[in-house]
Amino acid sequence: MTLPVAILAGGLATRLGALTAARPKSLLDVADQPFAVHQLDLLRRHGLREVVFCLGHLGEQVEAALGDPRAWGLRVSYSHDGPRRAARPTAAPAERPA
Repeated sequence: MTLPVAILAGGLATRLGALTAARPKSLLDVADQPFAVHQLDLLRRHGLREVVFCLGHLGEQVEAALGDPRAWGLRVSYSHDGPRRAARPTAAPAERPA
C-alpha cells in the first residue's frame, strides 16, 4: 500500500505579486514547464503513484492545465477549497485564545 501525496496549492501567493494575479503559482513556468509538472514528474520518478492537489485560489486552472494525469502514470485527484486568504503564521500555543 502506498500513501497518497498531498500537494498544497491553494494560497494566494501574494509575495509573487502580479505573477499570480490571474494564474496560480503551481502553473508558473520553471525551466519552461509549469511548477506542478515538475512536482508530478519528481514524484513519479521516486515511485509515488497517488497525488491529491489541495486547491483554492484559481484551482480550476490547475486542474484544467494538467489534463489527463495518466500521462505521468499517476492517479491525480483534486480537492477544492473555497476562496483563500493570504497565509499567516500561526500563534504559538501560549498565545492562542482559550
